[in-house]
Amino acid sequence: MNNRLSDIVSLCQSLAKEGKKPSVGLVRSRAGGKLSIPETIKGIQSWQAQPNQVIKINHSIEQTPPPVSLEVRVALLEKQVLELTTRLATVLASNEE
Repeated sequence: MNNRLSDIVSLCQSLAKEGKKPSVGLVRSRAGGKLSIPETIKGIQSWQAQPNQVIKINHSIEQTPPPVSLEVRVALLEKQVLELTTRLATVLASNEE
């Protein structure tokens, strides 16, 4: 088993221990989006065939922390919109001169 496949199976095992069913989206998000869809599917299929297989742990795919709360994310996006709106108004005002 190659390293990437081992990493994916390891991610599937850790998700299963958390009580979550591994899916392509969930595995890819935990891997930080560094995986292609086909290789993620192969890894999940390998894990489903042998969920308790022993994997030599390779940390080449770092697990990302869970995303921030929805409220925090919305607040950050609102701040970005405000900053961009201000910058746009400044650019438009300078072009009118």
